[in-house]
Amino acid sequence: MLNLSTLKYRRIRGDMIELYKIIASKQDSDVILKFNTIPDVFTRGNTYEIRQDHVRYDLRKFSFSIRVRTLWNSLPDIVVKAESVNSFKGRFEKFWND
Repeated sequence: MLNLSTLKYRRIRGDMIELYKIIASKQDSDVILKFNTIPDVFTRGNTYEIRQDHVRYDLRKFSFSIRVRTLWNSLPDIVVKAESVNSFKGRFEKFWND
């Protein structure tokens, strides 16, 4: 009735916004997470594609850096190359709704 988004979507959206801030250097410089991006020459997806390393233990499997990489790598270039956080939010919502 209220057309509210689901908890799953809100969690994914929040994760993608935080990852965008980290990758675009719009986050604090104290962020410890460093993502290994694949050089643009070798990727078929977006230019900021994250390298997917093998995970052996369940403890690490559900951590932030592992759970966001598949969805991030599936985003098109127009979404990840946004100029600001607000434009990223708009482009991500448009991509998600399509």
